[in-house]
Amino acid sequence: MRPPLVLTVSASDSDGAAGIQADIKTFSALGVYGASAISMICAVNTQGLRGTHYLPGDVVRSQIDAVAEDLMLDATKIGALGSAAVVEAVAEAVRTHRERLGWILLDSVMIGTDGTPLISAEGARALRTALLPHVDMLTSNMVEAAQLLGTAPATTIDGMRDQALALQAMGPGTVLITGGRLVGDDAVDVLVHPGGTDLLRAERVPGRHVRGSGATLSAAITAQMARIQEFDRAGELGEIGEEGEHDDVVTIVASAREFLASAIENAEDWEVSRGNGRAFGPVNHLITLDRA
Repeated sequence: MRPPLVLTVSASDSDGAAGIQADIKTFSALGVYGASAISMICAVNTQGLRGTHYLPGDVVRSQIDAVAEDLMLDATKIGALGSAAVVEAVAEAVRTHRERLGWILLDSVMIGTDGTPLISAEGARALRTALLPHVDMLTSNMVEAAQLLGTAPATTIDGMRDQALALQAMGPGTVLITGGRLVGDDAVDVLVHPGGTDLLRAERVPGRHVRGSGATLSAAITAQMARIQEFDRAGELGEIGEEGEHDDVVTIVASAREFLASAIENAEDWEVSRGNGRAFGPVNHLITLDRA
């Protein structure tokens, strides 16, 4: 029997902490086969982003076409796209191959860990109007969610909930806004889904400065969704609810958050950088393999 199969459309990150590299490692750790379409190339290390090199829209589209026309995809994750031309090309590919791409997650990557913009203003508008209405789930941090809505970032959990509901009304059935920028002992994420709204809490890991946590979380969610798509109905896996219940996505997101927390914790002692000062290191995407 073949493994679950996921396509990731995102940037290539030279240090391997985020983007395509983080996605493929996360898929492998969770028993999922990963295919890829590269949207742009980022020259980046633990000290920050040195440069972004956008690919032409038709080059990105050709990669998606090649995969969608041949491979039996269970799910697709869309990450950093960079330019309006690439967003439009990906949106057109989604419309063309919608039935072949499986369940689709959009991770609205707009801002790097060091604060560097990763998408143009035109690209952000295209993301909102051309792509967002055609995906099943959106994951976003607080700043990116506000940018999609054209408003100021939320400052409270209630504000995050309101923005998640507003984004849900734009198309995706499920929206996750991560609340790492809120002040407090716990990190609180807001999950809006067809069954209602859930608040997901986790204790912060003090002193850890990582890059790629958003990519890893969304990749883990997509991998788990791909595993479910293998079955005729939700519920074949013991940890997932009965067919038609809305707790499936809540369970999957909670599981992905646990994977990320473990990946962060188990990279705490890594020394991967020669740089001085505050570096943003990777998480341990292969934690499940380390335990094998």
